[in-house]
Amino acid sequence: MNAVDIIEDYHTALSTYQRISALEMDPVQRANIQRKVGDIYSEISRKEDKVKNCKLAIAAYQMALEAFTSENHLAQRARVQKAIGSAYLDIGETEQRAENCRSSAAAFKEALNYYLPESFSTDYSEIQASLGVAYRRLAESEEKAANCLLAIRACTEALKFYTFKDYPAEFADVQINLGMAYAALAEVESRGENCGNAIRAYIRALEVHTFERSPVVYASVQNNLAAAYTSLSRAEEKATNCWRAIEACDEALRVRTEERLPFAHAATQNNLGSAYLTLAEAEEGFDNCQRAVSAYRKALEDYSIEKFPVRYAMTQSNLANAYLVIAELDQKFDNCREAIKACKETLKVYNIEEFPEDYADIQGCLWVAHTTVADSEYRAENCILALDACQERLKVYTVAHPEQYASCQRDLAITYSMLANVEDTPEDKTWDCRKAIAACDEALKFYTPTDRPAEYAEIQNLLWTAFTSLAEVEDKAENCRKAIVACQSSMEIYGKNSHDYADALKNMGYTYVTLAETENLKENCKLAIESYKSALEVYSADIASFEHAEIQRDIGYTYLLLSDADDKAENCKKSVKAYKKAFKAYSDASREFESVGDLRFAEAREKADKCQNAIEACRKILKTSRKAIGTSAKKRRGPKEA
Repeated sequence: MNAVDIIEDYHTALSTYQRISALEMDPVQRANIQRKVGDIYSEISRKEDKVKNCKLAIAAYQMALEAFTSENHLAQRARVQKAIGSAYLDIGETEQRAENCRSSAAAFKEALNYYLPESFSTDYSEIQASLGVAYRRLAESEEKAANCLLAIRACTEALKFYTFKDYPAEFADVQINLGMAYAALAEVESRGENCGNAIRAYIRALEVHTFERSPVVYASVQNNLAAAYTSLSRAEEKATNCWRAIEACDEALRVRTEERLPFAHAATQNNLGSAYLTLAEAEEGFDNCQRAVSAYRKALEDYSIEKFPVRYAMTQSNLANAYLVIAELDQKFDNCREAIKACKETLKVYNIEEFPEDYADIQGCLWVAHTTVADSEYRAENCILALDACQERLKVYTVAHPEQYASCQRDLAITYSMLANVEDTPEDKTWDCRKAIAACDEALKFYTPTDRPAEYAEIQNLLWTAFTSLAEVEDKAENCRKAIVACQSSMEIYGKNSHDYADALKNMGYTYVTLAETENLKENCKLAIESYKSALEVYSADIASFEHAEIQRDIGYTYLLLSDADDKAENCKKSVKAYKKAFKAYSDASREFESVGDLRFAEAREKADKCQNAIEACRKILKTSRKAIGTSAKKRRGPKEA
């Protein structure tokens, strides 16, 4: 019998029951008729128009419940509640997922009041398996951790009866759902442990769903396994687990070809891209990023925006992230532009009303792309676009989301400080610096030295940047002092032998030099030199030649400045000595960079030449100083007598 004949028979049966229901009968008889009508609509929903027929089934079942009271008709009521739970679960696949999953779970839970494991093990395990699906789907919309745990509990109950030996198909299906619940839980807590549990569940399912026995399901589980391994790689053994994910994708693609299963093919290509992108963090960064881009591009061949808008947006978002990673390695501007292009495609689907978090995440990608381009090209324009992206994120991440809100404020501070450096007027620069400082102050409401020390120190560094820039246009001494306080605050967090600590010392030295130009030249120059020399304890010439050169150059300049206020000859000599060390370190760095193809070799060589020029200038000052001292001495001795 074909599907058309089956549906025709169902409709004939419906007509019969509707005629019978028009007759006089007691409420229980009528309820039984309504239950049978509901069952028929449920069967029809498996053949055509699932949502419509499931809703008709639910309406019939609910009419039956009016007579099947919990006091006198426990068995009938439980059977109907079980059917209602299944119908709501089916509707939830298509519309109003959260609402329908909640209704499904409520119906299943009531049915379990009757279907106890010791009396109705088959019904009990079937309901628990379905309840696990309902809670796992509900976790996609709300209370992820709580609902995942409920799903895991339900699956665990079902597996007490659905054993591999007695019920292999049901065992495998529950293991798949259990794996998905653990994988979702891993996104919010105990990533390593929960990913491990997910992987073990998927592997058990593959004991039933082999490539030979059920290739389509086998491929689906391999696809899930790939996602779990990629997630696990973010917690442990990055390269190993990424390669396992890639291997699982390759297995899935044996079945999920573009010709046979285009949608499934695209899903696996998307997972393959994510595995390669994560692997790029551990090895062969550029090559693996390129492989990720290739996989995402293949996925987009099947995910059209018209047919699969959400999948299209998700893949474009992944593509944007891949291009941003490549931009750190090669062709910064071209790859950032590609990332921006992908972000704009994503925003055709991810609007703030329907996808607020995804919308905010894409705005974050846009911020990264525009600030990266702004480092070297069209800084003002790209900073303004980056600020727009920050403000859009803040529409989603208000103070009600403290973690993300503070992060947005940090990004605002970075961008305003970047913009301040290219403003044409002192007024605009002042405004930008003050906005950066205000953003830092907002972030510090959430980043404390006790709870979030790393973030607290980072914000203090941003405050140093903002106050240092502000000192260039107003209240130089006051703002320099505030910048120094910010450096000292960050240094309280960093370990004394860390590069971060040394960088803070360098910054503090720079600020003392700036302050010396306004007040207490001798005292502040000496404080600057002390800071620089402390930084050299971390940046030694043999370990970090370029950074060592930068600090020695700054020491040379500071001694030269100090020579105007204290012992010109001696401080000029010290300046020459520091510049010579800087010249040697820059020259060494240039050779090191050139040998590995690092383009900074030209910058290092140019700075070495400038140090040589500074040495010559210091020597001229010394020579002039000696002449002046000699002339002064002659004048004091007076003319010689005959």
